[in-house]
Amino acid sequence: MKDWFLYQIARLISGCLTLMPLPATFWIARQVGSLCYLLMPFRRRIALDNIQAALKDTLSVKEQKKLARTSFQNISLSIVELFLIRKIRTNAEKLFRWKNKENFDAVFRQGHGVVLTVSHAGSWELLGILPYLTPYAVSVVVKLIRNTYLNERINELRREMRLVPIPKQGAARDVIRRLRNNECVGILIDQWAGAEGVWVEFFGRGTSTTTLPARLARKTGCQLMPAYCLREPGGFYTIQMDDPIVFPPEDDPDWEKKVTQSLSERLEAQIRKRPEQWIWTHRRWKPKPHTLRSM
Repeated sequence: MKDWFLYQIARLISGCLTLMPLPATFWIARQVGSLCYLLMPFRRRIALDNIQAALKDTLSVKEQKKLARTSFQNISLSIVELFLIRKIRTNAEKLFRWKNKENFDAVFRQGHGVVLTVSHAGSWELLGILPYLTPYAVSVVVKLIRNTYLNERINELRREMRLVPIPKQGAARDVIRRLRNNECVGILIDQWAGAEGVWVEFFGRGTSTTTLPARLARKTGCQLMPAYCLREPGGFYTIQMDDPIVFPPEDDPDWEKKVTQSLSERLEAQIRKRPEQWIWTHRRWKPKPHTLRSM
């Protein structure tokens, strides 16, 4: 009953927001983000600790607080944007711009599919508009939300963009099939991976990071490349496709860790350019698990 009630509240709020012009809706979303910054001290402290440790002395205390608050706004915007996808989709040709689209087109001409490594940078949910803007089949591996009503609604909204959500549990077989069919699969790489990951450097600190993208690319022969949907002034978005990752030789015993390290370095470089558009509220760095597998 609680889940259903929260779902109905979310539907009511999103319904009201759809009646407003996009600039006004996004202004409200930013104010909600600022309010969350004030009312969520635990997440605020995580964000400030992460910013201080990662960016060190490059920002004053005042600038660190401003960055943390803007990060909260970015999260709020990302949630609102997904619930407004029908409205955004209608204006997609005008709102979305490309950077390095030729990289995306080139990997499909090779015929082996592509794994896009995605992150909570910029408008991560709106990156799912790729299959609406291109002729390519695109899916994404998603983690189930505990609220089943919200989980299904969010996946419905993703399908509005022609994006196919694949539940993380038991996703491997479906993902491999899609890659071998020359499709695109998105996989998050900026979350704490626990004992399942490998220990790599990220902003000069060790952290557990998933090696699934590297393993899938090696197994299927597909390309592996980072992608972002970044917010721009005036309510526009830039879909950015980085160059594909170059793999070490197959006989290199550390190839999996080296590829994962390269992905982390690419993401770090992007975050340094637009630090306000990353989710600093996540506990990305934790003590090294005793069960973490060595490479």
